[in-house]
Amino acid sequence: MKNKIGKYLYWLAAVFPFLLSAAFYSRLPETMPTHWDAAGNVNGYSSRFFAAFGIPAILLACGIFVNFSISADPKRQNIDRSPQMKLISRWLVVIIANVTQASVIAKVLYKDFNISVLITALVGIVIAVLGNYLPKCKPNYTMGIKLPWTLASEENWRKTHRFAGFVWIVGGVVIIISAFLPYKALLLAAILLLSVIPAIYSYCLFRKEKN
Repeated sequence: MKNKIGKYLYWLAAVFPFLLSAAFYSRLPETMPTHWDAAGNVNGYSSRFFAAFGIPAILLACGIFVNFSISADPKRQNIDRSPQMKLISRWLVVIIANVTQASVIAKVLYKDFNISVLITALVGIVIAVLGNYLPKCKPNYTMGIKLPWTLASEENWRKTHRFAGFVWIVGGVVIIISAFLPYKALLLAAILLLSVIPAIYSYCLFRKEKN
């Protein structure tokens, strides 16, 4: 019963961006801003219909793909051994879809709404939360840091994810702070290092094990 309620809530949340757009559709302009630079300046527009329903449709498709990937993963038993990461992975796209759609609508209706601060802070929170659970993630092909070296060695996977968890928590906090600072290069540097540092560490472990 509890699992069924959880599934209903998940799919209700997954389609909520469509309901939100429908509720405000008549108040939206024919052309809407849908992309902003790091400073919060508009650099991309879309039609009202695409902004209201196209973007949620793309994100819903991403959510469906994530669920399919988890269920079809050859190492699904390992995913089931990482219930927190499985839960976060499934809900991540849904949360992003809801925040994104609400932010786009809010920015149109309330010009002073600072969408860049909200989105940047959300990215930082997500990364920090993922970092907290990365060390508990077992080897699989859907979640985690899926490099040739981590997938080839359980020891490499374990050490890389333990190290990456710490890096991601620190990086997530830095990204949250950068949301409220004018130094946007800090955000780009943090995201780059989050990707590069764990990969280098994993490769060094691989070379060490090989030798």
